Amino acid sequence: MNGLSGKSVIVTGGGSGIGAAAARLLAAAGCLVTVADLNEAGGGAVVAEVAAANGKAQFVRANVAQEEDVQALVVAAEKTYGKLDGAINSAGVAQRGVPLTSLTLADWDRVHGINLRGMFLCIKHEILALQRAGGGSVVAISAGASINGVPNSSEYCAAKSGVNGLVRAAAVDFADKGIRVNAILPGGTATPMLQGALAKDPQLENIIAMFPMKRLARPEEVAAAAVWLISDSASYVTGATWSVDGALSIA
Repeated sequence: MNGLSGKSVIVTGGGSGIGAAAARLLAAAGCLVTVADLNEAGGGAVVAEVAAANGKAQFVRANVAQEEDVQALVVAAEKTYGKLDGAINSAGVAQRGVPLTSLTLADWDRVHGINLRGMFLCIKHEILALQRAGGGSVVAISAGASINGVPNSSEYCAAKSGVNGLVRAAAVDFADKGIRVNAILPGGTATPMLQGALAKDPQLENIIAMFPMKRLARPEEVAAAAVWLISDSASYVTGATWSVDGALSIA
């Protein structure tokens, strides 16, 4: 991948799962990484791991559903590294695991607050920083659930579908400004969030059994696609919603 060394990149949800894998891959490629998460222990562990491998990373505690936290996160990346060149937005929460008619408004607001409102706030303030830097790339971690129905997941499917629309609109708005905005749509990935969802709704195991590759993705397999979109190798890719799901969405 071309042009990654020296890029300043934010990774939200960087304390575990796909975000943590992305932070490691970015740092190994020479990026200056800002790991953001509410999970201070996880985020700090990722930063320590990067430092042990002679990479550059800092941790910022941030709740992406709070605009002041997102603004402070972007400022921290610019202050430490002098600029912001990109972001991989991986912060998210899982569905409650019940049918639509059993959802409460609080259930709905919780998932949309992080997965859609939080994505909007991150993309908004990251793009403002990218404009100051003269361009860059934002990657949203959406989900295969944004294009496929998943049992007992109405609030999650709806929020992730909103992410796809947000990405496409932002890509069009800023295509002529040197700013690219894309989404990755993972299928089942072996992350702590999925394990929590399986614990709440065991019938999801039936879906995994139908995966064409007969296994979950490893976080680094999904993260590698996101890192490529940050790189200059993807310089003409914007507005894409890219399924990284082992053929699940076309089976």
